[in-house]
Amino acid sequence: MINELGSRERVLSILAVLALGFSALLLRSGYLQVVRHGYYSRLSQQNRLRRLMIPAPRGLVYDCNGVLIAQSRPGFDLVLVTVNDWQPSVSKAAGLLGLDSLLLKSSVVSQRKIFPKDPVVLVKDLSPEQVAKVEENIQHLPALRLEVESLRKTEHGSLASHLVGYTSSLGQAEYAKYRDQGYSYGDYIGKGGLELKYEDYLRGENGWDFIEVDAKGRDLGTVSEAERIEPEPGSNLYLSIDWRLQSLAESLFTNGMIGAAVAIEPQTGRVLALVSRPNFDPNLFAAGIRADDWNRLVNDPSYPLWDRAIRSAYPPGSTFKLVTAAAALEDSLITETSKMNVPCRGSLMIGNRVFKCWARGGHGSLDLHGAIVNSCDVYFYQLGMLLKIKGLSQWAQRLGFNSQTGIDLPQENSGLIPDDLFYQKRLGRNAKTVGHSANMSIGQGEVLATPLQLASYYAALANGGVWCQPHLLLKAEDFTGKILTGEVISKKKLPLSDATISVLKQALYGAVNEPGHTGGAARIQGVEVCGKTGTAQNPHGKDHSWFAGFSPLNNSAIAVAVLVENAGHGSEVAAPMAGKMMQRYLEIKGLLAQPAAASEAAP
Repeated sequence: MINELGSRERVLSILAVLALGFSALLLRSGYLQVVRHGYYSRLSQQNRLRRLMIPAPRGLVYDCNGVLIAQSRPGFDLVLVTVNDWQPSVSKAAGLLGLDSLLLKSSVVSQRKIFPKDPVVLVKDLSPEQVAKVEENIQHLPALRLEVESLRKTEHGSLASHLVGYTSSLGQAEYAKYRDQGYSYGDYIGKGGLELKYEDYLRGENGWDFIEVDAKGRDLGTVSEAERIEPEPGSNLYLSIDWRLQSLAESLFTNGMIGAAVAIEPQTGRVLALVSRPNFDPNLFAAGIRADDWNRLVNDPSYPLWDRAIRSAYPPGSTFKLVTAAAALEDSLITETSKMNVPCRGSLMIGNRVFKCWARGGHGSLDLHGAIVNSCDVYFYQLGMLLKIKGLSQWAQRLGFNSQTGIDLPQENSGLIPDDLFYQKRLGRNAKTVGHSANMSIGQGEVLATPLQLASYYAALANGGVWCQPHLLLKAEDFTGKILTGEVISKKKLPLSDATISVLKQALYGAVNEPGHTGGAARIQGVEVCGKTGTAQNPHGKDHSWFAGFSPLNNSAIAVAVLVENAGHGSEVAAPMAGKMMQRYLEIKGLLAQPAAASEAAP
């Protein structure tokens, strides 16, 4: 009897446990199906669907007349989209495209360590022939698919390459920096020039498509268009550059010339042309530059990736004499008719050193006007000694040197204007600097300026002493036509009197047009050209050739600065190049009759 009761209790206990377990299962099932239904439905949907990015094209870049400079083009990539069973497809694709199978597999493994579930781009920017081969064999490549991406394309090859810049994809280190700004790994981003400066405008908003996949991650087809999120193209930029002038300026650098040219509209600061030579082809970077192309660029002794117009600073030579003259006039050390105590006999003894003039026979006794027209070094040596380092340095900085112009391009050089502290640190507190002030007065020694700084200063002289900040952007417009930002013109009056400006402009006119001139090669028939040549000594080789000037004399339409490295006299090389630039732009503006052949040609 006791045994029967014990057995019954055990059975009842087991049944109770089973009932409790079954009840718990029912409750849990109800919780999952009712309370947590939405959450697990989303997880299921996410496992069923793969989100596929639709890259947004970058904005277009135009010159001031609507000439297209840069746009986007489609590129086809071969992409690994599955996580499992991918090796046969990769091996097959490598054979089709003639690629190293082990190298492709290694790249997959490397990326999957960082992004375990993300698609892996195996080959970027396939050629039409490669695309055809993949399409013909796509049924044998279940782990792969062709995807379209948006790649940058400059319409004119290497022309204006430093101005436009280039784009490149985000690497691992860069992705960590930019992912919080909405970038994905492998996205393209501006790396130089306007592409970098205006990245926030040019960059579009990527769209998304949704692809249905099976348990192994293989595509089953595209979900309905209702699921698709369309991309938004980037904003278009309209620049102050006039492509007709830019093209002409580029063409003037022949036979491997190295240097830069800048043209500015004096009344606004609009940059009309900006050239740096040698240049490079931004299209090489569009889908990721090949190793051999990269090595060729970085190992080229002429540094084609370096923007000489805004990043290189050179001794400005005699173009700097207009800074020295302005300083001496404003400090009332001289007048326009003042002559120096020592006439030019081809050299001047300062301490125990002979400072030579470019004219071996000398210029004799000159006033300021004659000294600028003839570019007399001996006259300016004496002005430099009157001003001293302090006066020269202070005035040069007041006139815009030793600081960036603020142009809307990255990595602008500030140049160098040495002061007393500079020489004390270098030479000692009690060092004599009279010789340095003489050298500085003619733009030699430690004085350094960029071509952009020289063009900007001469533009201010042309504009009656009103300096306008150089800029490139006229407006940014989104894909609907809405203007996001317009042109910003920033002006300031240089601390120069009208009388000083008049003296300097008349002297610059004489330097091109009067007897004894050094800038006659920049002369243009039928228009008043003003300017100054420079032949800057270079410790690393032949002299640099300079010309800076503007035209016409009154109501100037254009100011230019041309620098050619190791080319010798400014009067022989840079001056005629600058003259051709000014002539072309005056023709464009209708201020100078065009030759019949040129007027008939398309711009």
